[in-house]
Amino acid sequence: MKYYKKIFTILLKYPFFSASFLIIISLLGLLAPIIAPYDPYVADTRARLKPPGVVSGKFNIQNYDLVKSNDQISQKPRWQQLLEIEDPTVEKKILPKGSKSTIEFKLGPNSNFVDVNRNGNYLDEIKFDEFSNCLGLSQNECPTPKIEYLKIYKKGNNGFIDIIANEDIIDHYNDIISLDLSVIREDSKKWGWWPSGLYILGTDTIGRDYFSRLIYGARWNLTLMLLTGIAGSLIGSSLGIIAGWFAYKPNYKWVIDELILRVVDITSVIPILLIAIMTTLILGNKIWVFALILILFTWQNFVRIIRAKTLSLRTLDYINSSVVSGASSYRIFIRHILPAHINDILVIATFNCSLIISLEAVLCFFEIAIPRHWTAWGNIIKLSVEYWDWGWWNGNYQYRYQTYIPVTLVVLVVFSLNFLGDWFRDKLDPKLRQLE
Repeated sequence: MKYYKKIFTILLKYPFFSASFLIIISLLGLLAPIIAPYDPYVADTRARLKPPGVVSGKFNIQNYDLVKSNDQISQKPRWQQLLEIEDPTVEKKILPKGSKSTIEFKLGPNSNFVDVNRNGNYLDEIKFDEFSNCLGLSQNECPTPKIEYLKIYKKGNNGFIDIIANEDIIDHYNDIISLDLSVIREDSKKWGWWPSGLYILGTDTIGRDYFSRLIYGARWNLTLMLLTGIAGSLIGSSLGIIAGWFAYKPNYKWVIDELILRVVDITSVIPILLIAIMTTLILGNKIWVFALILILFTWQNFVRIIRAKTLSLRTLDYINSSVVSGASSYRIFIRHILPAHINDILVIATFNCSLIISLEAVLCFFEIAIPRHWTAWGNIIKLSVEYWDWGWWNGNYQYRYQTYIPVTLVVLVVFSLNFLGDWFRDKLDPKLRQLE
């Protein structure tokens, strides 16, 4: 019992789960090109909105002539063949019972057959499409010719199906078939050994691998968060120290403090959403524009807090001793004042990073943050919400998990950063350490 109590105490004392989650998400984003099985930007529209597992798109061979007469071989238009009056003196061609033949069709580049049920046999994935066979393009009375599929294979961009006739197949009588095949694009795979058609979390609304997009989304979100968070921390902390050091100083040095504070007041009054909309309309929907907006939004919190603490620090004896000994302002900032602010900087930085993640997700709904085709979590949420009510009439929409997953990731990252910031505050603040 004491052993379990000790483990439980350690888990509560340290941000184990928060740090572990952030580390895992960071590693997934960092190793995204290695981990992701598919290219997140290559789509197969035939396999759009598929559930997790083996995904396949439908490839239709429509109204294929098993027995071609001379006029069909010459590739006359189908409407012309249907309107022509048959010559009764011309003997119809027949594919005798027991004879073998091959169906040849254009499969298209970068496509391959999919074994959906994973039994090692592609033949059972061939389905006779009676609906397409009876659309009026066929002059038959929609018969289903009795044929047996022997082999299906691909050469280049063409597909082939070897068949054997189990009855006499007569031209213009029972020689036209329509087949549905299970196929998928192969060029989107990043690993040759990855099973064809296997999508762990299914596909999105245009047929891209959802799992790969989530991993690459972590890369974009965390990179943007770190870059803008570090830049905002450096700018805000520096201006806060400078403003606090020169505040109320004679010889017009106080003007520096006033200028910095007025800039902070002006930027704090204008709503960040309005700034984002105006900036995007003028400069365009570009990632560096959004990064500048985030930096402008995050540096203000540092200035006020760091300035207030610097005002109290500069009155301490060891700071005055450094001034009397002739130390430069830069040396005092780096060696004496900045170390005293590490606790505040870490806490504010973690809070700002959580705001950056949340703000990115919100602004993506207005399409004024990251370009829409990029794999940011906000864009993934935006795209999935557009299909939220698809199938609402029967109450069974199985693709809403594509909204739940990125929303959950954003919430978990925000909570993890906040918990980590609280832990930094408790561990780095000497007063809180004494109470503990």
